[in-house]
Amino acid sequence: MLSAKRRNQSPITKVLNALASDLSIVMITAVIILGVYLIDTVTPLGEPVWLLYFIPLILSFWSGRYYAIPAVSIVTLLFLIAGFFLSPQGIAVPHAILYRLTFYLVFISISIILWTIRRRQIL
Repeated sequence: MLSAKRRNQSPITKVLNALASDLSIVMITAVIILGVYLIDTVTPLGEPVWLLYFIPLILSFWSGRYYAIPAVSIVTLLFLIAGFFLSPQGIAVPHAILYRLTFYLVFISISIILWTIRRRQIL
């Protein structure tokens, strides 16, 4: 009976199952990180575009891989630093550093919280 249900899935269910697969989550996360990075490099310093980096972090929570959250965190933080150096001047650099450092600390804290929750779910 269970196999009959699997064969008669609607097209929408098939698409949603494909999007929820681990490979799809990894690909979507990578595309979002690169997209946010590109937006970050063309917007002036002081614009809070880097808040969009939370989206891939939340997506990595649903990945079945144990190391997804730390990997996304490390890659995102590297892109955050590179985005700071490549962004055009907007506000004073000390203010931009303060904003990025604050986001950096919040991002690391949320990453640790999500990874702890995810570890408890896996174990």
